Amino acid sequence: MAVVRCVCYRKSFTELKQLATARGWTTSGQIATATNCTLGCGSCLPYITAMLDTGHTSFAVAEPGNAPRPCPPDPWDPA
Repeated sequence: MAVVRCVCYRKSFTELKQLATARGWTTSGQIATATNCTLGCGSCLPYITAMLDTGHTSFAVAEPGNAPRPCPPDPWDPA
């Protein structure tokens, strides 16, 4: 199962990447200020950080202590 969105605020990483590019955001703090993503449960923070670092928007579920790894999105997920 791929991780492709902030579940608390229902924002896909694809959408967040587009916003970050359009608005010049380069940090998870800027994304959090504008969208609240990372401020709910916080589980999307490492994925958003990885998105900013790699440009990828779909990740395998990360093991504790490991950075998220890019993976293909699940076929049923439109994000």
